[in-house]
Parts: sequence; structure tokens; C-alpha cells
Amino acid sequence: MQAVILAAGYGSRLERVSKGKPKCLLTVGGTTLVEHQLEALNDAGIGKVLVIVGYKADEVRAALGERVEFIENTRYDETNSLYSLWLARDWIEGPFVLMNCDLLFHPQILDRLLAQGGNGLAFDSSSTGGREQTKVAVQEGRVVDLGKDLPPEASRGESIGLTCYDERGAHNLMARADALIDNGAENCWSIEAIRAISATVDMKAYNVAGMPWVEVDFPNDLVRAEKEVWPAIMKSRWKRTVHWKTTKYIVMAFISVVLLLVGIKVGHYSGPDKVDWTSEAPIGAEKTLLKVPKGYQKWWISTTGKPLKVRFDGPLRIRAYVRLLMPPERVEPGKYVVQISLDGKPYAWSVFKATPDKSVSFEGAVVGDRDRVDVEVPAGMHTVELGLVAGVSNRFLGRIRYPEPVSGDVSKPGD
Repeated sequence: MQAVILAAGYGSRLERVSKGKPKCLLTVGGTTLVEHQLEALNDAGIGKVLVIVGYKADEVRAALGERVEFIENTRYDETNSLYSLWLARDWIEGPFVLMNCDLLFHPQILDRLLAQGGNGLAFDSSSTGGREQTKVAVQEGRVVDLGKDLPPEASRGESIGLTCYDERGAHNLMARADALIDNGAENCWSIEAIRAISATVDMKAYNVAGMPWVEVDFPNDLVRAEKEVWPAIMKSRWKRTVHWKTTKYIVMAFISVVLLLVGIKVGHYSGPDKVDWTSEAPIGAEKTLLKVPKGYQKWWISTTGKPLKVRFDGPLRIRAYVRLLMPPERVEPGKYVVQISLDGKPYAWSVFKATPDKSVSFEGAVVGDRDRVDVEVPAGMHTVELGLVAGVSNRFLGRIRYPEPVSGDVSKPGD
């Protein structure tokens, strides 16, 4: 399955807080809106993603790199989202997911929408029928009409801007988009194409009432995203299902959870090995020194959404160490989630509890105790990323190390 993210617009209503930044690059919880979306798509097993760019296209390209494909709407300032969708007509090859770049949502919404099969639209029955909202008419669980001009009394709720299509639905949608563009509708919203096929395509309506989501159109939406929606998403992420590339990684994750439940501290340092561990400097990362009882240790500092990146030539066993940097007033332990990615794709995932470590000190933060993840890097040259996914803080210290065999049972002092 493919995915298309519409991200060409300027977002003039957010200008006061965006300071000219593209809407999709606004951050919530230390991560951009589009990065949140890419993570949800990746977790759902959707790997081929197209981003329609326009306003400050180069900035979006630079932020996302080679993880996605791009089509540029060079007429973004005189067209609307329907035209952006139409530009993807030759890229879309079958079933796909369509979303607006300003949507922050719980990943389970996408999972459940796709689980229904066929064509689907996510809507919230608890949302009021405001003039700017895309209202949805539903009969017997099926979308029969939608639009901003739909009378509130005919509406069952608001569309959140997330839809999916099977092969027939995708064909019909793009055919209607093509016809609308031919008739001069370049300045219409993409919902007009969806509306046009609602009478002929069976589109299931999935009600997300009670689940966290927000469409960031206005400055107060961004405040709500940061203070309400993202904390609600993060709170439930401890129970999130992680989609691994193969069954063996699902089994590994399951075993890790079982071990955590019975009280075994998986990943904590358990003593020296008969190897000499050497730290590898992450690409472009900020180095810092951590004061420990016997001197100083070299670490690298980063934040949520900015993983530490290292290149390794496998096969090789590596060891990643993490310390969470918590607010100075923090005295209680706090949970956090660490993810190891290989070549841009999730590879290993662990939940840890950061207990304040009084034996070390770092200016402006309480340092959590040291946690560890071991990973086997397969043969060949690979990029390994150590990232903080979620937690009680968005800053961390990290080290990625590899072993060099030595004789005896000695390790480097201070490492």
C-alpha cells in the first residue's frame, strides 16, 4: 500500500506561530507533524510515501531526505489541495492512504481504519459542526456526503482528513479529480473529489470519537496539540504495537515485554565483557562530558526526533547506551522509549525506567541511570540510529559502541 501526504500549502492562518516555516515542519513534542505521520505510516506497514510539496519545498525535502518521494506543486500559491492530489495521478498505482500534513493523530486511528478494509474515512462524531470543518453525512456506517457546506443538521461529525482507498476506490477518486481539474476546479479542496465518489464507492465511516487527534489550522490548534493531544498519544504509546520487519522481531519484542513484567531489568549494564568497547562518534552530533565519580565520560547529546547516527560495516554486535536527561526538579523515576533503526527502518525497541542517578552530574538536568540495548548489525555497510521515541523528557545522552577483542577481563577505565 502507498500513502500520499498533501503538504504544498502556505498555512497563512498559522503565520503568527510558524514564522514562515512550512506547516508540515511545525513541531509537537519535539517532532515535526510530518515526522509523526511518517512514523504512524511505518508502524502500519506502509513504506512507499509521496509528499506533495510546494511552499518552501526545498526545506521539506531537506528535512525528510530520501525516506519519501516528492512531487512539487509549483502553483501552490494559486491552486488548492485538489490540484496537489491530481499531480499524484501517475504515481498512485493501487490502494493508498491520503492525509493532510497538518493532522496529528493517534497511530491506532490509522491501524483501525485500515483494518476495516476497502475504502474508509475517519470522522469524529463528537466534533461540532463549525463553518471551517469538513462535515460528514453517514448512513448505516457509510459516507454518503461530506463538505464544509454540508448543513450541520445533516452531519454526523467532522472528517479528520485521513482516508484510505482500495484499488477501485483509488481509480475512481483520481478519475474524479481529473474530471474536476478539466472543469477548472484547480482551486478546490481535495474533499470535492472524495465527495464526488461517495455516491458510487462504498466508503466506510470510522468514528474516532474519544481518540486523540487535532488538525492544526490555527495557533490555538497548535497549543492544543502540544498540551492535550500529544501527551494523550504519548501516554498510551507504552502499549503501542510495534510492527517489525519479520516475525522474529515480534517474538523478540514479546519476550522483552514478558521479562519486564516479571521484573527483570532487560538492557541494564551487567558487568564487563572480555572485549574492549570503543565508542563511535555519531554523525554531526554534539559531544558533551558527563561528570562521574572517577572523572568524566564522553557522551553525545540529542533530542526526540533527532537520533544519533553511526555508520557500521557488519556483521557486528554493537551496544547502545542511553541516559535520559530529565528536568532539574525531577526526583521520581520516569519511563521512556528508545528505538534503534537500521537504514531508516525500525530494528529494535525498548521501554526503560529512568531512575535519577545521584552519582553523576550534568548542568541543568537530572541524569537518569544508564540503560543499554544490544543489536546485531547484519553484513554490509549500514546506518544505525539511536533515538528517543517518547518519555518524560525529550533530551538524552547516548553512546554507540562496538567491541574489539582483548586478552583478559579488562575494560577501559572511565568508559
